[in-house]
Amino acid sequence: MFFVLMSSLTGCAWIAREATIAYIAVNSRFSPKRIEIEINRSFVEEYKNRVAIHTTFTVDKAMAAPLPAAVDGDLHFAGRAPQVALPIVAEIMNAADEKGAVEIVHGAEGSGRPLKVSGVWRIWPEHAGKADEEQGKPLPAFETDNPDHVFEIHPVTEVGGARPLDSFRPVRGFSPGSAERTFGIFEKVPCTLRVKPKTVSIVTETGLYNDVEFLMKIAADPQLVVADGRFVIASARTLKGDLLVERLRMVFVKGTPPERAVRLLRGGDELHVYGMPRVDFAEISRRVRDHQMNPALLTRTLPYEIVILGVYAK
Repeated sequence: MFFVLMSSLTGCAWIAREATIAYIAVNSRFSPKRIEIEINRSFVEEYKNRVAIHTTFTVDKAMAAPLPAAVDGDLHFAGRAPQVALPIVAEIMNAADEKGAVEIVHGAEGSGRPLKVSGVWRIWPEHAGKADEEQGKPLPAFETDNPDHVFEIHPVTEVGGARPLDSFRPVRGFSPGSAERTFGIFEKVPCTLRVKPKTVSIVTETGLYNDVEFLMKIAADPQLVVADGRFVIASARTLKGDLLVERLRMVFVKGTPPERAVRLLRGGDELHVYGMPRVDFAEISRRVRDHQMNPALLTRTLPYEIVILGVYAK
């Protein structure tokens, strides 16, 4: 019903944005207010400084067509991968322009034949529909393209040989969340960590916002270059330049337009960007490591970083 509503709103990105907010609010009334996400500590350590994940992905269900641009223009497909062992939704950005990748997904849908799927790993409790998620539980095939989930491969960077790296750009006709409102929410999300010998549970709120448009002003810290991209420390600001968050880790996928734009920038430089949050595994790792010396680390706000999806022209 939601996507039928969204399809009728393609002429007005602002109305679509407000409808999305309303949908999140209504959906959250029928979902648990909090979720406990239990993750293997080895998984956190493996991916804390990685941009992407590479999987053998069984596509159970995919959207028949991409969402309208006013919603965000993505194509969702749900499935399972042994490298993740959680319910997964993968998303191709600007999917109307990535017909080859979409055709590959549809060709594999429901076949039981795994595809090689790579993309940005992402844990975020926007679409959590139950009170707990435990990594490693057996998973049945999904009958919907948007099952309850906290793990996404979003955006997809490779699927069955197609590499939609140029899809990392602002979606024409889509209005991301405003910086002041959205970062105001992100900065106040509570988080409790429950540490066990082999796992860590992240207890936090559900129904969180999903995207934001803002100015990032690069800090003086050296960029952390890794095999699949780079991490850049920057402040988050309104489009007028007002400071919202002093220091955040920004995530850039190797070979994408945003990553090419940031490579040669230095402290004090700015980019007008569109991005989405994910849980910051590097900070989770630090809190787990140091909590015995400082127990207060287990009850701070939810640590997050921003995956940069597109850079706006000046």
